[in-house]
Amino acid sequence: MKKTSLALAEWFYSLSFLLYLFGSSLAHIEHGSELSLWLMSFAVILTVSTTLLPLAGVRWLRLDQQGSRWGLGIAMLLQVLSWMSFFWAMSLRLGRNLPPFHTWITVTTLLWAAWLLIFIYSRHTHSS
Repeated sequence: MKKTSLALAEWFYSLSFLLYLFGSSLAHIEHGSELSLWLMSFAVILTVSTTLLPLAGVRWLRLDQQGSRWGLGIAMLLQVLSWMSFFWAMSLRLGRNLPPFHTWITVTTLLWAAWLLIFIYSRHTHSS
């Protein structure tokens, strides 16, 4: 079995997911405290930056073309859906509508986990 290492962008995605998980757990425990909102927002900004900066020409974040194109396409769709659900959850929180906020934070967490797993799986287990 060929041993592969994670690219820098994959490390950023993984660390930002862990930061988001911590922030979302804190949001559920403390009913959307300001610290939890900052942590989750920073994690989302890190992920958006890691995804969009290579498109703007930042080469050290660029990923090699490898893996399943279908898997990567599905992962990117889920990634964008997770961003949209996060921004919807934040708008609900700003309106102090907490029950739907908790629901949408949970939806965002599930979408994020799905896209990250599909992304890493499709990059490292499927050949082109």
